[in-house]
Amino acid sequence: MSPVLQRLARAGDIDWLACYFAEFVARQGPGSIDDVPALAAALVGDANLAGDVCIDLEQYRDRPPFAAAGEIANELPQRIDPAAWQRALRAHPAVGDPGADTPLVLDGTRLYLQRYWHYESRVAARLAALLDKPAEVSGPVRDRVAALFADAGPEEADQRHAVMLSASRRLAIISGGPGTGKTTTVLRLLATLLDTEPGLRVALTAPTGKAAARMLDSIRQRGSQLDLGDALRDALPEQAGTLHRLLGYRRHAYRYGANHPLPFDCVVVDEASMIDLELMYRLLEALPADARLILLGDRDQLAAVAAGNVLGDITGHGLEPETVDAPIAAAIALLRHSFRFAADSGIGALARQINLGDTGGLLELLGSGAPGIAWEANAGEALAATAFAAQCERYQAIFDSDSPVAALTAFARSRVLCAVNRGPLGVEGLNRQFSTALQRRNRIAAGDYYHGLPVMLTRNRHELELYNGDTGVLWSGPRGLRACFPGTDGVREFSVNRLPDHVPAWATTVHKAQGSEFDSVLLVLPTDPAAEALSRELLYTAVTRARRDFALQAPPEVVAAAIARLTRRTSGLAERLGWPPRAETAGA
Repeated sequence: MSPVLQRLARAGDIDWLACYFAEFVARQGPGSIDDVPALAAALVGDANLAGDVCIDLEQYRDRPPFAAAGEIANELPQRIDPAAWQRALRAHPAVGDPGADTPLVLDGTRLYLQRYWHYESRVAARLAALLDKPAEVSGPVRDRVAALFADAGPEEADQRHAVMLSASRRLAIISGGPGTGKTTTVLRLLATLLDTEPGLRVALTAPTGKAAARMLDSIRQRGSQLDLGDALRDALPEQAGTLHRLLGYRRHAYRYGANHPLPFDCVVVDEASMIDLELMYRLLEALPADARLILLGDRDQLAAVAAGNVLGDITGHGLEPETVDAPIAAAIALLRHSFRFAADSGIGALARQINLGDTGGLLELLGSGAPGIAWEANAGEALAATAFAAQCERYQAIFDSDSPVAALTAFARSRVLCAVNRGPLGVEGLNRQFSTALQRRNRIAAGDYYHGLPVMLTRNRHELELYNGDTGVLWSGPRGLRACFPGTDGVREFSVNRLPDHVPAWATTVHKAQGSEFDSVLLVLPTDPAAEALSRELLYTAVTRARRDFALQAPPEVVAAAIARLTRRTSGLAERLGWPPRAETAGA
């Protein structure tokens, strides 16, 4: 293995897996491991692990390809000549043109692992096929939509447009921030489709079990409030599950795919921003040719943990659909009016300032003392004492509860969110602090398991209908210490020994909080402005988890760094779908 790449890996500049892949590529040709193909393999391998689908050689024309310092940097190229690298890559047996069965695929200036090139090209092709098959909008459909919006005000104009657009297409994307009515919109859409297409087979799904359950609960709640009629209300889907469960994922294989399509006519996917490229590929391959696909999500939220930012690519990364002449743009409906945050809402204003990238306006608002907003800018490397005490007081309501139902309700009201897992201001450190303080306060012996401890699952257990991201509370009752989780008709109890992998949940990452809402949120950011986890999307996602109160602990320079850093995962999907290259888009 190249000594230079080994030193890069030891310094944390690239992942060890990327080094091993570079070594594998080097062995396929006559050159050395320090030649262009091996270096490019290390780059693309590391980029995939960081969330990029590919690398674009052009992006390294004006900056070093490796984030190395000191003597190591002197042994690596400081700039890339894309044309020269393309020639070197095309001459190597491990690199092929688009469609080639080689470890690496060079598509223009973009270099892919072969499987990611396949995923991206197939996703683009399947989306294009859906766009080529518009659905017929009959008179009864128009009449049904008109009846559903008969009493609607002007603030629901976007919802009405979204329903009509979705009813007229095999592919529709409905994007909006918290409280813009995505659930109400999809409920009215389902009411329209089920009323005009009796027997329509509908699947409700989401990337996580928590998001799927929340979607189903929201549809049931809104369905009981809208005047749908008993027959139509009974026709609404009664179940929702994860995408992996929908696709029959088991033992690293999928039951449903191109040769065995899903048995549904319409698939509705919530929290689509959390879908990575491979999972979208699996879904589209399994979707029947004549089925509808409805994607719901907030395109301004954090991208998926794995490679790709599929919803961002599909929706043009912030561009207005009306400004682009591309088939995909006509399938996008944006919900802009927030029913949760009033025009003078502090949280709503924070979200707007973040999306605008207005650092000065955001810092001014944070320091204004506006109702519902608190900012601790000078706490250093520890959680501020006042914030810690206030949060302990909120969490004390769990211990003061008289039942597991009440404890779960109390825990669901507030949450501490972090950008990172490790360190004194990360999830692990804060969980230890809250556990110690609350055990002492409630005279509970120190230990890993105790009455009142909230837990978050980190692995699925399908037979128990417990999923990664689900949160529950440990509760002592007549049957001893049990793990209690919210259920459709109350609380589901499990032996602690039967739980899949889990962690304490006093604090969690912003990523894990996607799809959740709380009355109050405390966001704790690291003190280093260069921390890789910081981004505009992370700030926006954290702020919009709060319904009423938002508190932030972060120095001003950290807030500014987060606002300035837009997540731009490298892929070719947006351009394949007709969006202009990012260099030509405003604010890219």
